Amino acid sequence: MLPRADLNTTRPPASLEAPTPVVSATDSRQEIFRRLTQIAIGKELHATVDAMLDDGTYLVKVADTTARMALPVGTRVGDQLSMVFVAREPRPTFLLMQQGSTTASLSTTARLIDHLLQSAEQDGAPDVIPGRTPLVSAPAVAAADPKTVATSLFQALASSGVFYESHLHDWISGSRSLADLAQEPQAQLPQASSNRAHHTTEQNPANIDLTRLAAGMRELGSGAQALLDLMREAQSQPGNPATTDVDVISRPPEELPTIDQESGRLINLQLNALEHHQVRWQGELWPGQPMEWEVREDKQKEGSAEQQQSSWTSTVRFELPHLGEISATVRLTDSRVHVQINAASEDAAESLRQHSGSLADALEAAGAPLDMFLVKRNESP
Repeated sequence: MLPRADLNTTRPPASLEAPTPVVSATDSRQEIFRRLTQIAIGKELHATVDAMLDDGTYLVKVADTTARMALPVGTRVGDQLSMVFVAREPRPTFLLMQQGSTTASLSTTARLIDHLLQSAEQDGAPDVIPGRTPLVSAPAVAAADPKTVATSLFQALASSGVFYESHLHDWISGSRSLADLAQEPQAQLPQASSNRAHHTTEQNPANIDLTRLAAGMRELGSGAQALLDLMREAQSQPGNPATTDVDVISRPPEELPTIDQESGRLINLQLNALEHHQVRWQGELWPGQPMEWEVREDKQKEGSAEQQQSSWTSTVRFELPHLGEISATVRLTDSRVHVQINAASEDAAESLRQHSGSLADALEAAGAPLDMFLVKRNESP
């Protein structure tokens, strides 16, 4: 039998105490507000999504504080976020820069390059530089003065627009004139504002820095205005502000700049040159005489003796009236020259072999001795 409880005892009942102080929700929100408002405006912070609540909001740890935030649809627990603190009033406000720990976020430049490459592939854009005019006026000119052909080939590449940014650097350093830049396709693009700026700087080179400064100020002003518009939009959205501790502005994806067809073609050529270390030109040697030319930088194998030596290969292809289809490949490694010629017939190959001495003498006089000369019939279909 259980003992009877002594109801007449004089011992007072034990008091119960809360294990931790009870803090009201209002006090908690005030503490979050106090901590977050200590952050400097414009500071970028990294945050982690800790939990998703039943009302669709999230608990996010940022700046050693856990705050309730309304985040974009698709946010998952564990995502790493990058935020910029943009305002203290009326509530702490963050600009969300990127979302997700595994989602790739491409810059505007990367998305533009991807768009250009896909467009070029869909349109079937050729990766060759088109020759606008014949290199020489007549066959007799090419035969009498080969240097004229070489100079014309050099100018065809130099003024193709593929090396435009490099030439801009030369102009800034004073080693290239505005007249040279004006010969390239980028200078011919129909851009009225660009033409006016170009005309102004040509009249007064001292305006160059002022033009750049003005462009930078306009970009800065437009960015600040966009941020203000986002903040106003976030504050005007309907909803109960008491459901979250802070405001979060989702950064919209930046629109790609508009690129006209000719600019896209030039950029595609530049990307191909950077990726493959080669350029291809297609035009006329003289009127009615088609010609293809390819120049590439040879990649040396690691550990090879020639790894530190520059090596270039130049190949020309054309169909001549008497010799038929001819392709000539010249490989230049430092001062050593290797030449291989493929002819369509054995008669053409033999005729070219007979003139190998003249080629060797010309290269010797130019300071590039001929190490190898090979002429063979082209057996490829």
